[in-house]
Amino acid sequence: MMQVLQRRLCRARTIALAVALSVLLAAPAWAGPWKFGIMSDTQWTAPTDPAGKNPNGVAVSIIEQINRKFIEAGVKFVIQVGDLTEKGNDADVATRAAAAEPLYHAGIGFFPMRGNHEYYAKPEGVNQFAIPAFRKNFPQTRGKGNRLFGARNFSSPSSVSPDLDGMTYSFDYGPGGDSARFVILDNWGTPSKRLKHENRYLYGYSIGDQQAWISSRLGKKKRGTVHAFVLSHQNLIGENHQDSLFTGYINDNPSMQNAFFASLQGNGVRYYISGHDHLHQRAMITSPDGASKVEQLICASNSSKFYTPKPASDPKWFGQKNRSSLASPLELYTIGYYIVTVDGIRVTVDFYSDDHGNWNSDGNYPNGAGLPDTGITPTLNFVKKETWGYTLEGK
Repeated sequence: MMQVLQRRLCRARTIALAVALSVLLAAPAWAGPWKFGIMSDTQWTAPTDPAGKNPNGVAVSIIEQINRKFIEAGVKFVIQVGDLTEKGNDADVATRAAAAEPLYHAGIGFFPMRGNHEYYAKPEGVNQFAIPAFRKNFPQTRGKGNRLFGARNFSSPSSVSPDLDGMTYSFDYGPGGDSARFVILDNWGTPSKRLKHENRYLYGYSIGDQQAWISSRLGKKKRGTVHAFVLSHQNLIGENHQDSLFTGYINDNPSMQNAFFASLQGNGVRYYISGHDHLHQRAMITSPDGASKVEQLICASNSSKFYTPKPASDPKWFGQKNRSSLASPLELYTIGYYIVTVDGIRVTVDFYSDDHGNWNSDGNYPNGAGLPDTGITPTLNFVKKETWGYTLEGK
């Protein structure tokens, strides 16, 4: 009898162990809070590069320092909101891709997008507006290759145009209760559609062209993620640049704007994240019809270029600047980055920038023309400047 009981006990323990092991294997490799990084424009615009650190118009001397901060923070991936290069040539895009290698070696994904500088290769369109080079160097934007690092469920509006495959794209990240969808928008010139606006930007498939896909990817009833973020290079309403995401100045295409804002607000999107202006700004932006709002983040420069805001009285705001209401003070002339923590129903954003600030731009970078350090990026000491966030319940 004792031997029978021992055999049954042993069998029960074996079954219990097998069940526990199966549960462990079925569980996600990690759960709970996770982080992603955001960085912005990385053009090298100083006419000299005495240290030889910034080849092909890419600010590698800045990228390397920010990469280290992302690795130290343990982010899962980094998104760059456009303007990877100064001139958009194929070699330049490859240089920017090579600068992301330290992230990959640390098991961190990198998900970029084009900005207006990516179609600047001359003669116009010779490299198909950097689309082939972008796809070759960043196959992850189409869910391909071995650098996804847990990102999944990739989609592009290829039915609008094959040109958009991997240029506009979305993906998901995180386990069920901590999951998020990222919708990354590209509206720049392509081989099959080129529309030159009077502000000289070459637009391709507009937000209106892509709106049905955008709404389908954001739809909170079916998307299967807790959070959703929308990112693109251009601002909804900027501080210096007066063009917008909507194929023109900020007064252009109001119906396109209204539909886009309504889609974000109706699907619980709290943050629209952009670059382009090379300064740090948080503002609430209201749609032209006044019916919808979203908080806009314009990301600080990761470049040798910095912009100064234009006054609200400037005529090229076309009376629309009052739709932008600052949520915190602007920060100008600094180099910065962002770390976003997703923790269940809560999202927290930390903004870090260098503690020096007041950098000069372009030929005067960093401290003025004609100085021994002209064109040489200093060692940057990053400090936390601001923290904000939201929760889906309460405050």
